[in-house]
Amino acid sequence: MSTSSAAAALLAAGQSTPDITIVGAPGNSGLNGANGAPGSAGQDGRNGSCNWSSGCTSATQGAPGASGGLGADGTRGSDGANAPAVRMSVGTLTGVVAVFSAGGDGGAGGSGGQGGNGGNGGRGGNGDADGAYSTPGADGGRGADGGNGGNGANGGNGGNGATITIAYGSLSPGSQFVPSSTASSAGHAGSGGVAGVAGQGGAGGSRGGNNGSPGNPGSTGGSGQDGSSGTASTFNIYQGQLS
Repeated sequence: MSTSSAAAALLAAGQSTPDITIVGAPGNSGLNGANGAPGSAGQDGRNGSCNWSSGCTSATQGAPGASGGLGADGTRGSDGANAPAVRMSVGTLTGVVAVFSAGGDGGAGGSGGQGGNGGNGGRGGNGDADGAYSTPGADGGRGADGGNGGNGANGGNGGNGATITIAYGSLSPGSQFVPSSTASSAGHAGSGGVAGVAGQGGAGGSRGGNNGSPGNPGSTGGSGQDGSSGTASTFNIYQGQLS
């Protein structure tokens, strides 16, 4: 019986899983990076105050917002384990036996955390007037920069296959081992974290205050790299005794 006809017989019998499975453990996925904390808004400026008899106290500018925190990097996915090398001895084989072996798949890399949003600038203090005295409004505070997104981590490498040795004494009519293997999958790379949004400038106080300038957005984190695939297992199946 050929290998292809043996595989067809397995499918016809409704068998979807191998009779013997020899695989390495899969790698664990990396952890996603924590998001950066948002920046706090700046405090509003003090309003100006005028009194016709004593003059004015000037308005003060709004305080700038605080920058958003950086997103943390993701952690790397772990490698899949190699398939164990197995040696087995069979007396008389009856039936078609499917044997599958492969290394474990690599774990996916963790994604980078999102950058924190920048804080808005504080509002400028309002101006005032009384009698012959007046004071202008103050400028609003500058908006803060958004935090950078964290970098995505690399995926883990797939585990390698092994040599599977099977020695048998005899085969019943129509009996056969059907070996199969595949290269283990590489772990996928983690994606870069999203950039934090820039804070808005604070509004200028009334009576001539200017609006504060907005901050700059953060940058998006870089993506990691995929891991490498492992090698497939090989089979050494023969009639005789294990050496």
